[in-house]
Amino acid sequence: MKPLFAFVFICVAGPALAGEAPWFSPFRTAEFRVPEAGRPADTLDTCPELRALGVMDGYADEAAVREVAEVNAEILPLPADDLDKAGILAVLKTDLEYWNARPDSAKAQLGGDSYDAPRLRRTLSALITIFSADLPAGELLKTLKERFRVYRASADDGTGKTVITGYYEAEIPVARTPDADHKYAVYLRPQDLVKTPAGTAFDYGRYDEAGKLVPYYTRQEIHGGALAGMGLEIVWSRHPSQVMLLQIQGSGVLRFPDGDYLRAGFDGANGQPYRSVQKLLMDCGEVPAMSFKDFIAYLSGQPQDREERLTDLNPRYIFFRGRPKDSLPYGAIGKALTPGRSIAIDPKHIPYGLFGLLKSRKPVAQGNSLGFRDFTRFIATHDTGSAIRGPGRVDLFWGSGETAETEASSMKAPGELYLFIIR
Repeated sequence: MKPLFAFVFICVAGPALAGEAPWFSPFRTAEFRVPEAGRPADTLDTCPELRALGVMDGYADEAAVREVAEVNAEILPLPADDLDKAGILAVLKTDLEYWNARPDSAKAQLGGDSYDAPRLRRTLSALITIFSADLPAGELLKTLKERFRVYRASADDGTGKTVITGYYEAEIPVARTPDADHKYAVYLRPQDLVKTPAGTAFDYGRYDEAGKLVPYYTRQEIHGGALAGMGLEIVWSRHPSQVMLLQIQGSGVLRFPDGDYLRAGFDGANGQPYRSVQKLLMDCGEVPAMSFKDFIAYLSGQPQDREERLTDLNPRYIFFRGRPKDSLPYGAIGKALTPGRSIAIDPKHIPYGLFGLLKSRKPVAQGNSLGFRDFTRFIATHDTGSAIRGPGRVDLFWGSGETAETEASSMKAPGELYLFIIR
């Protein structure tokens, strides 16, 4: 499951509850610090955006679109898919497996319309038959218009500001044991972490000494030793920003100096709001706009104590579990993601297990340079992340490797998302 994903720059903005004692713990210290005597001024010390944040405030871009609505099928773009057919059939079969495993009473809500599991199974079975037939693009478009209701989850307010970003399976260098440099652990899920009931203001938490369910420890508290002595460490990193990168992507390869590696996947979060450190530093005037890959490099180039301080600006923290070495990252639906086709959405607005068409503009790595190209592609809703909020946010899974990292880190473009339900 992608925790933040996406990508990556939007968050859960929970209610500001600063000042309520149960939200604090002995590990919590203030994120905003007055400069010490003799210490050079820091960008963060006088940043008004940071000063204004409450304990449970998130920080990220606002979603551009407020609704999902049925549209006239005539507006569908020509489905000139830029990837192979095998990937289309793979995501359709994944969707069908998802709905086959759900009871007939399960529902998918799109705008004001509700569809039950049998309707979704018929939709996906019909689509599998259609895409197995190798129809030319024009005939395929005609078939989709005639046989399916079409919903649009992009630019419904006319602004064209729907944001499409990218995520990928991260790879970070790690050590098997801690040392003077490798001080930042990738952690297993703590035993006292609980998934909160639906409707709770935060997604994960713990019971405090009074028996009250509260969010789990923040990133800063964990860096300060909140999990020490629990035996939860999987590996150790030199850079807290690399650990945060792994957490934002939701899955990754943990690479040892000898070339050996482990794979890790999402296994819970701390219930804290997500704050985009990149957006905060841009708004505070410290950094210009740049790709997320370059931003992580910027953080990693800071002195370690300041790098830690910067990553602590994002209180949200993700826990992991081991995955087989030959496995693919899995999404929120509990199944493997398909590179280039699985997308992360906000399930409050767009259901899991739907098939659709995405149109946007993508980065293309060309040696040491990066170009951009229009594309249209069939996709499926397989994942989510705490950075993905509202129907105007889509995160496209790029896969693994250096090219995936470069392109996903540079993906942020307006686009359109269309979803199909059989008539």
